Parts: sequence; structure tokens; C-alpha cells
Amino acid sequence: MELVKPLALQTGDKIGIVAPSMHSIDDKAVQNGVTTLRELGFNVEMGPTVNSKYRNTTALAEDRAREMMRFFTDPDTRAIICLIGGDTAAQLLKLLDYETIRNNPKLFSGMSDIGHLNLALLSRSGLVTIYGPDLTFGFGRSSNPATRYNIDLFLKCCTRPEPPGKMPAFTQWECWRPGKARGRSVGGYLGAITCLYRTSYWPSMENSILFWEALETQPHEIERQFTVAEAEGMFEKVTGMVVGKLVGCEEKDYEGMLPDIKEILLEITKEYGFPIIGNADFGHDGIFMPVPEGILTEIDAQQLSIDLVEPVVQ
Repeated sequence: MELVKPLALQTGDKIGIVAPSMHSIDDKAVQNGVTTLRELGFNVEMGPTVNSKYRNTTALAEDRAREMMRFFTDPDTRAIICLIGGDTAAQLLKLLDYETIRNNPKLFSGMSDIGHLNLALLSRSGLVTIYGPDLTFGFGRSSNPATRYNIDLFLKCCTRPEPPGKMPAFTQWECWRPGKARGRSVGGYLGAITCLYRTSYWPSMENSILFWEALETQPHEIERQFTVAEAEGMFEKVTGMVVGKLVGCEEKDYEGMLPDIKEILLEITKEYGFPIIGNADFGHDGIFMPVPEGILTEIDAQQLSIDLVEPVVQ
């Protein structure tokens, strides 16, 4: 499917806040996020489910899907930013109108469980989205160098209809396997990747740079998930890989019995030989370099370089 790109964000544009997954767990951070967006010059409108709670989410799936579609079809809305991650975003997959979304492209940003929606929007609508800052943890954290890094790179990707270029490192990235690669970025949260792979909500991986991060997933679980994915052919069309922060991913069940995640991954992908950058600046630790889904990207693992060579917005 041909890609569609959202319009570049401009001062004064309206940003809609949606809650496709979990309810708020930090009302102060939510308010900080709204304040930050307004200080950046944007108008902010909260969706109707953002302040509600229902089970481990905010509202019925139909109501959450309706909230998203309302912002996608609103001609005054330029961007949609998700409240937070969680565990229920997949409930919206069959409820969204992907053709309507394709005809009304908006900037869409979220992380963690929202990754299910990022991948579905790329697969079903061809929409370039941002696996990146949400309202709570991306824009709502207290002002510090990491928050500034997140916001500066988000604006670099989303306000200029030109290639963002090389992404600066905030922490020390690692070369897990040297080499250079070029391809379209596809990925996000490991749980979403392995859940959607081989479904109709999974985008094409032809010549792709696979990026992923994980939270509280033990090495033996990562090994199992990628072993199955490899057997299903996931890596046959991958040209390179970028691994983000692996937060709380220490081995507990088989402590002392397994190699680290780097060695596990190198073993599973050894016959493919593609370059791998590790410990890149996105994930569940407060540092979040935005990663656009579907954008042509070049990596050089030895030089620890990630270069977005295509515009994210038009």
C-alpha cells in the first residue's frame, strides 16, 4: 500500500488527546503534558474518554474507537496524541475505519500498547505514524534534559516537511553486529510486534529496518517469541535492526542459565547477518527518540548512526 503522510504541525494547530488503552495513572503528568503542548503553541482538545475509567481502560472499545475516528475526521485537528499505553488498544483494531483514516491522514503518536495501533494504521491505512511520545510520559514528565530531547526530536520530525536526518544519541548506543542497512522502519513494542505478526494488521516487511523495545520481558520469553517469529520468516526481508531500551528484562525464572539478550538475538539471526544497533534511545525509561513507522531509514551500526532520510510529514 502506498504511504500517506500527515500535514506538518504548525503553531496554532489543534491536537486531539485520545485514550485508546489505559486510564490515567498520573493526573499531574497529564496536566503537565497539556500545559507543555500549549506552551509549544498548540491548541489541545481532550477526548471524551480521557478522564473516565472502565475496568482496566477508559471506556467501552466502541467509545474509544469513536473518539479516535472523531478526531481523524475533524478537519480542524492536525495531530492525535495518545494518553498512555496499557493493555487494551488491540480491542480497537477491528473497530476503526481504515479507509476513512487513509483519506484523512493525521499525525498520530503513542508508545507501548499503542504500538498495536501504529502497526495497524501503517498496514491498513498506509499512514505514517510516530512510535513515540505520549501525553503522560512523553510530554507530561517534569522538565529535564531527557524530556527536552524527546520534545525537540518530535518537533524535528513533525513540523518540517523535510528529512529529519541523523538522530542524535542521548545515551550510549551499542553496536551489536556491524554493518550498514537501508529500509523502511517497522516495529515498536515487542508485545505488539509478536502479537500482530502474520495477521492482517501487520505491515509489509519488504526491505525493512525492524525496531523494537521491551518492558519486563525475561530473556527466555524474548528468545521464545523471536524463535517462533524467525521460524515464520520474519527476518527474511529485514535489512537491519534497532533495539531500544530493555527495561526490567532481567532473567528470573532461569537465572544464571541463559546468555544475555544480545547474545540470544545474535544467535537467532546469525544466518541473516544484518546489522544491529542496541540500547538506542526509545523505550519505557523516559527517553524516547520518536521512530516514524514506514519511513525510509539508514543505519550504520559500527558508527552508531540512525538516519531518517525521508520526510515524516508533508
